[in-house]
Amino acid sequence: AADYLEQAEYNTGNPEEDLKTQSLVKQLLYNPKLRSACPLPFDEAKLWQGENGPELKQEIQKQFRNISAIMDCVGCEKCRLWGKLQVLGLGTALKILFSVDGENHLNQSLQLQRNEVIALVNLLNRLSESVNFVHEKGPSIEDVIKQQSSSTVKPVFPI
Repeated sequence: AADYLEQAEYNTGNPEEDLKTQSLVKQLLYNPKLRSACPLPFDEAKLWQGENGPELKQEIQKQFRNISAIMDCVGCEKCRLWGKLQVLGLGTALKILFSVDGENHLNQSLQLQRNEVIALVNLLNRLSESVNFVHEKGPSIEDVIKQQSSSTVKPVFPI
């Protein structure tokens, strides 16, 4: 994804903001902490190798279209907006995954639109916040589970 995000155009109409945005994206892509957390990046090309690769792509696309259609039915406008933003972020991630062939070559004709990049970065932020929350709350949740499993469960109705 880094190659596509580097190639994306960040035109806001303000040259200063454009440079700042490009700089921030590069800082994100080449952040040493992120690189050390994932020294061996995921090889997207392996997803589509083998005889089931094309079928898997089609199935994922079909399911994703269903999710996108369901988002249109959400009643709360705020929820629908945030949901659609997250779905667009997932769709952008899938677009990048689908652009890599079995030989691990990037499809250089793929151009990400500005709203796709925004949605993808927003999605990554939300996922990072969720992982961080689980990491922070994880030990306390584990303790609760241990306590529940070690305590004797008394039936509500005696047998």
